[in-house]
Amino acid sequence: MDWTAPLSAIAGALAGIVATFVVDRDRWKRAQQADAQTVLRETFVAYLSHLARTTEGMRFAAEAAYDTPEERRRAVRASFSESGLFEQRFSLTMLAPPRVVELGVEAFRTVRTMRDLLADGAHVTDGTFQTAQHTYFKAVQAAAAAMRQELGIAELPFVPLAPSHDTHNQLRP
Repeated sequence: MDWTAPLSAIAGALAGIVATFVVDRDRWKRAQQADAQTVLRETFVAYLSHLARTTEGMRFAAEAAYDTPEERRRAVRASFSESGLFEQRFSLTMLAPPRVVELGVEAFRTVRTMRDLLADGAHVTDGTFQTAQHTYFKAVQAAAAAMRQELGIAELPFVPLAPSHDTHNQLRP
């Protein structure tokens, strides 16, 4: 009996199975990488959004009218703690590479510094607060640049705006 035909059929079937497995495995790897990239991008966007939302919330809380300095202090601190920034920092710490985590945590620390200044009675027009806010802008700019680099997106230059009394938006892409 000639075994050539059945062995050729079996070899062809095995080659097809192996090729299908390799193609499916590569497709699965690409899908996993794309999903990981999406999760990382969403984490970065959420973190930067929470940084901005937290600073805005603290500014609004500090500028409201209060009967006592203690009420203002509590409002500013509550704005910070209720913003969700802590949770976002933990997400960033779990998912991002070390350089992004380092810069993200530095930005978080600058927000904490601004919180302490506002809670202690600083006004948004005070030089000390404006210096802290400028430090915050620089820290966010550095974190955003590292995040963009990690995602393979070109760096976005930030251009300082002309000096004004509203320093909140001093650096814009």
